[in-house]
Amino acid sequence: MSLDREKSLAVPIRLLFIALALALVYTQVIRCAHYSRLSKDNAIRIIPIDGPRGAIFDRNGVGIVSDRISFNVALIYQELKNREKLIRLLVNTLGIERKDVENAIDKAASRPYAPVTIVEDIDRDKAFILEEESFDSRGLVIQTRSIRDYLYKNVGAHLLGYLGEISEAELEKMKEYGCRAKDLIGRAGVEKYYDDYLSGVDGGIQIQVDNRGRVVRTLGAKEPVNGKDLRLTIDIDLQSACDKALEDKRGAIIAMDPNTGEVLALSSSPGFDPNVFVRPEGSSERMKLVRDKRMYPLLNRAISGVYQPGSVFKIVVAMAALDTGRIGRQTRFNCPGFFTLGTGKFACWKEGGHNSQNVVDALMNSCNVFFYNAGRTLGIDNIELGAKIFGFGKATGIDLPGEAKGVVPGRSWKRSVKKDGWYEGDTINLAIGQGYILVTPIQILEMISIVANNGKAVKPYVVKRIDTSDVSPAPRHDLNFNKNAMKAVRDGLYKVVNAENGTGKRAMLEGVAICGKTGTAENPGGRTHAWFSGFAPFDPSTKAQGQSRALRQAQDASMKGAELSRSTNEVRRGIDNARVSLVVLLEHGGKGGLEPSEIAKEIFAVAKNKGYL
Repeated sequence: MSLDREKSLAVPIRLLFIALALALVYTQVIRCAHYSRLSKDNAIRIIPIDGPRGAIFDRNGVGIVSDRISFNVALIYQELKNREKLIRLLVNTLGIERKDVENAIDKAASRPYAPVTIVEDIDRDKAFILEEESFDSRGLVIQTRSIRDYLYKNVGAHLLGYLGEISEAELEKMKEYGCRAKDLIGRAGVEKYYDDYLSGVDGGIQIQVDNRGRVVRTLGAKEPVNGKDLRLTIDIDLQSACDKALEDKRGAIIAMDPNTGEVLALSSSPGFDPNVFVRPEGSSERMKLVRDKRMYPLLNRAISGVYQPGSVFKIVVAMAALDTGRIGRQTRFNCPGFFTLGTGKFACWKEGGHNSQNVVDALMNSCNVFFYNAGRTLGIDNIELGAKIFGFGKATGIDLPGEAKGVVPGRSWKRSVKKDGWYEGDTINLAIGQGYILVTPIQILEMISIVANNGKAVKPYVVKRIDTSDVSPAPRHDLNFNKNAMKAVRDGLYKVVNAENGTGKRAMLEGVAICGKTGTAENPGGRTHAWFSGFAPFDPSTKAQGQSRALRQAQDASMKGAELSRSTNEVRRGIDNARVSLVVLLEHGGKGGLEPSEIAKEIFAVAKNKGYL
């Protein structure tokens, strides 16, 4: 070989050696930490131990939601030696499709050094069989995990909510709080609102293994911490009765103690089984629920559905007109069956009319013409103010996610939203709960509860205790309504249910004095919606009304709790005699609130049998 040829080869050889040296420096020095970490990850494993979510109980301590142990099949792909043997074992033992096992194993290959779940929630006996086989099937691991169990299935689904896997975006935000991929978090209802309390803190065991995957030693352990238990204000028997009453219907029912705000039952229909969101085989059912744009089964109609209130809104108009002195108890308007405004004619629901009516009779008969006149006399500004005093147009603040505010229309609202002025015809429509107004069932419940306890507003809530700490109800807020005005409205609502021609007489229950108001609400999408809202028990005598001063005197004397005398307790029972307020909404329920009244009777009967009435 010539000298020139040797020189020409020396340069590329030197360059190759230089490149090799640089690569060694890059690998051993610059990338040292990276490869060291991979080596440690191969030798050190963390076996996670779930921190179970807190359990949920009803007001009487009956378990509603808990965690159960789930057995999962996991695979450490790096240790897998005989793929075919493992596939046959899983197919024969679990009775699953071969292609599903193959796909799961391929998925595990993306994380070769960590246990990857390939089959979830298997039978306990089959888990024991596979546990024994794992000694001869390298890479096979049986893991246990807590899984949510909704013991009453569909009952109270919208109230309780459901769980869902944490998303990548949520994981990025919550990683510092210990969240991991595939963790389940609250997606609706109590599960979502109280997720921070219910969530447990995961623990784990750190072990060292040799190159064959055998455990060499335990390096450390962290005990899991259970989430906090919740005790609800809900009575599961009353909840079940409400859910059953809504079977095959669309609508909502809410029952509440009007004196404290404790929600005794909260139902929305159609419902669902929250268990499908945690069962691996429920994926198709989950997608069906999510994609259903006709029935919207995941919508909590009790707090998130907005509707026109119809005639139940006449309570607000009556109270505002009486309280401001625009009408009195003896003020009468004649109902010939229609009301004329300019060239327009507004009909009463009763052909031929109700003749001369005062406010008590007008509430009993739900006379439209009386309220057309009362609304016109009152004026839009006072109607709007009265509606807002009763809590419409804003959230009640119930401890559940997704509450809607609804709409209370007025002059400024219409200018802003509709780009138009307010007309007297708008006032006439609003006076009977039609037109632009939109409300939620929980707002109607708040309205009737104010009437039930003589003008005091309460905040509804569903959680009574967190772990060992009681949740105190918000103090009642006295709206300072005129007592005579309130008495007239209450007397009218008593006649709605108990008079021979009352529109809500189907709610009448032997042994219990019930007040109520029916309603029919326009529905642009089809048949009208139907309402009933009421409370029980009610003392129709004037004695209870005259005792409010005695109660205030007792309270001013700081006679509280156990220190209240027997006579003062009797006074409290007189003025605060209502123990259950109720709202029933049926979408497309037809005219007159007939079916909601019948449902209300059923629910009040259950409440009576449970000792609430």
